[in-house]
Amino acid sequence: MSGALSGGTQPGSLIRPDETLQGIGGAVTAIPLTHPGNRRWWIAFAGAATLLGLFLLTLGYLLYAGPGIWANNNAVVWALDIASYDWWIGVASGSLLVSAILLLLGAEWRGAVNRVAETLALLATAAAGLYPIIHLGRPWFFFWNLPYPNTYDLWPQFRSPLLWDAIDIVSFLVICVSLWFIGLLPDLATLRDRAHLEAMRQLETKAPTRKLAVLRAQVYGILASGWRGSAAHWQIWVQAYRTVALLGVLLVVSVQTGASVMLAGSLMPGWHSTLLPVSFLVNAVYSGVGVTAVIVMLIRRVYGLEALVTDRHLDVLGRLLLCLGCASAYCYAAEYFDTFLNGDAEGRGVLVRRMTGDHALVSWTAVLCLVLPAQILWSARARTAPLALATVGLLVAIGAYADHVMVLVVTLTQDFLPSSRLPYTTDVWGIATFAGSIGLFLTLLLLFLRYLPAVSIVESRRLALTVSPAAQEAARAAASRATGRPEENPVTAPLWGVSATFASQGDLAAALQAVSGLGPDQVHLDGHGPVPMPRTLRPLGLEGRSILPYALGGALLGGFGFFAMCVYATAYDYVFLIGGRPRLSWPSFVVPSVSFAMMAGCVAIHLALLVLNRLPRLNHPAFNIPGFLRASEDRFFLSAEARGDRFDAGRIERRLASLPAEAGRPLEIRRIPR
Repeated sequence: MSGALSGGTQPGSLIRPDETLQGIGGAVTAIPLTHPGNRRWWIAFAGAATLLGLFLLTLGYLLYAGPGIWANNNAVVWALDIASYDWWIGVASGSLLVSAILLLLGAEWRGAVNRVAETLALLATAAAGLYPIIHLGRPWFFFWNLPYPNTYDLWPQFRSPLLWDAIDIVSFLVICVSLWFIGLLPDLATLRDRAHLEAMRQLETKAPTRKLAVLRAQVYGILASGWRGSAAHWQIWVQAYRTVALLGVLLVVSVQTGASVMLAGSLMPGWHSTLLPVSFLVNAVYSGVGVTAVIVMLIRRVYGLEALVTDRHLDVLGRLLLCLGCASAYCYAAEYFDTFLNGDAEGRGVLVRRMTGDHALVSWTAVLCLVLPAQILWSARARTAPLALATVGLLVAIGAYADHVMVLVVTLTQDFLPSSRLPYTTDVWGIATFAGSIGLFLTLLLLFLRYLPAVSIVESRRLALTVSPAAQEAARAAASRATGRPEENPVTAPLWGVSATFASQGDLAAALQAVSGLGPDQVHLDGHGPVPMPRTLRPLGLEGRSILPYALGGALLGGFGFFAMCVYATAYDYVFLIGGRPRLSWPSFVVPSVSFAMMAGCVAIHLALLVLNRLPRLNHPAFNIPGFLRASEDRFFLSAEARGDRFDAGRIERRLASLPAEAGRPLEIRRIPR
């Protein structure tokens, strides 16, 4: 058994030195397959389901009585709705940006954080997407915001920020789903194989839960889409994962700065600072890291994953929170100094109302929770204390929500018209709606934790191969036992090909190099393993493949196509001039066009990943290789598929058997029937 459940981690290490590839897979997949802490999970799920029930009750009353139940019959026309929406988008943006940047920078410790961050981004986007819909009053007509053929030949108003929100939410959701699923795909294959072994064991012992075990294995098999850990799969997977992450970074910057542009386009004081885009982005990332830290600490504690989420990971999360806390403090200080020293009277009045008005408690909560708690993380002991990190993360999340209320609600309460200056007080239905959205978020999060890997198995294995002596020693020990002898009684049935098993990627690459001289008209070579295998690409002739043209083509086609549609609709087909804007208001089209370009590029990447790898394919002859389930654990396989009558299995076997033990000799060689 892996060291995941016993022993300690060396100080400063990212993974325990006794971790192996098989042990990492067993420790992570044991959570969705065996459900440890089952009682605690059900208690938490009952609480989340109660909040979800409150959400459904609130929505029912909202549909019956209308959005006026939020006490928004005044200048604060969105009430808490807009603050909650922006907060969820901020959490999603921060979580997505953290995962994407760690992936693009190749941070070796990302495996313990990126899966949680990607999941939070997806679930927070789902929660945020409900707010613009339910605020419509008639949410079943939400699609009126989208351009589609309709009876009256009408176009949506492309100059309106409401349409920008619709495009941003859809784009954000597509990218979050794609990044989450691409990262999860190899781990689903590990779950599939582990669930298959468990199902076979229960069938042999006639366990009472055997039917459920078989159903679970089938579901994981469908979700894994026939992933085989092929070298070709891994090559496109790495490129797709990184490229979607890059599109996610661009989309986060576009959405957060676009939100500040929406505010700057109004006449309201307090929204025209040039620092506002930076402040929005910093606090969004800050809240995302804070919520991620809270969830990571809970998962680490509840499921006993101290071996994979080590003190080093806690220290890095603490440093991130500290840096973002200092950046947030700088943004607040710069805003105050700039407003009081160089601002106009209206801007200073807004700032004074924030600090001393009816909503002063909200404003001071934002400043104190975003600036002060992170300062305890200057202490190295605090940075490695799970309780301290979780507390700071929770306070940051609270402060970020208060910041959105402060920026939006406090400003809107003081309109230029004295007749519009009606007092706004928080209504119980607005609070119930937000609490219910948290219930939706927690319900989906708990379901994820119960049925899917909470930590990236692939990234943890890559780290183990780099720094874990146990993983390296296991590979050397297996290689030292390699005989390289073909099976004594080879099959006489029609052959699909020949397979060979190896203990390491290096041995597999050497073996592929040894047999790569055979022509493609005789044999199709491939390698399979539990982690990306860049050393096998040259002997397989796969070095030139790239997914970037598909991403670039999809993004350019989507972005320019959407921009052209905006120009055609507003300047020619459906001219509707408002607010003194020119007929061709092209700057208004940039924000939604950028978001649509990112979404189109993401869709192109996802399709290319599946098409180039010929997925999904649930049944493949490679699955008939004896012991092939270990291709998702700790073994590497060479497959030589017969092509034509000139295929010579004996020749391939002799070449593989003649390799030296320290440079490519297989653990075993098999002939695979059709």
